[in-house]
Formats: sequence, structure tokens, C-alpha cells
Amino acid sequence: MISFNRVILTGRVATPPRCSYRPDGSPVIQFPLELDETKNLPGQEPTHGHKRPALNRKGSGSLIDIVAIGKLAEFRVDLQSGEHLLVIGRLNQQSWRTPEGKNRTRTEVIATDLRTIQEAASDSCSSKGKMDP
Repeated sequence: MISFNRVILTGRVATPPRCSYRPDGSPVIQFPLELDETKNLPGQEPTHGHKRPALNRKGSGSLIDIVAIGKLAEFRVDLQSGEHLLVIGRLNQQSWRTPEGKNRTRTEVIATDLRTIQEAASDSCSSKGKMDP
């Protein structure tokens, strides 16, 4: 049986990364990623042309814990809150029992790639490349 564990997410860094080190000295960063969740405004129909309906960004999007280890953590330790990211990685689930005897689980994404998404200006291409007759 083939096993496939790959996750691709986009969202914004919710809080600056917490940095720590493993016993072997390799760096680890952890941060929550707020997923991009947009919804049409009430009374608007989706459009299928070049114009998109106005979107209402909800501030209460889902938070997913992201973990980066080693060189990736070393290079991305400077992430800022609100930075827009593309995260590629794999799901990891940890289970443990608290001292009170309760079972707990934590699901996180172990990142293999973190890419900053550049916000494009809405009219940046409209005047470029036009030639006068």
C-alpha cells in the first residue's frame, strides 16, 4: 500500500515564531498559521469572469501549528506576524497523557518549504507592456 502525506497551505503568520533547539543543536521554529478563509458578502453571487466579488476577510480563520526544523528554521527565523506564506510539509500527530490522566493530541504540519507570497498591486500589469500605435 502506498502512503502519501503532503500538505500545502497558504495563510498568514499569526504570531512571531518561537525558536528553540533540539538536543543535537539544530534550530526549531514553531508558529501558528492563520489560514486564508474568504467568503462572499451577503447578497452577492459568485462571478465567473475577470471581476471577482468583494470579499470579506474573517479574522477568525483556522490556526494550524507549523514546525520547521534545521536549515529551514535557521533561514526563516525572521518571519513576522501577518506575513503571507505558502507552507509545504507533512502532517504529524502527537499523543500524550497529562498528569491528571487525560489523553491529549496535537496535530501540526512539519514544514519542508516556507515561501513568502508577494502581494501584487491590483493595477501593476494594466499599464505595462502596452504599446502605442
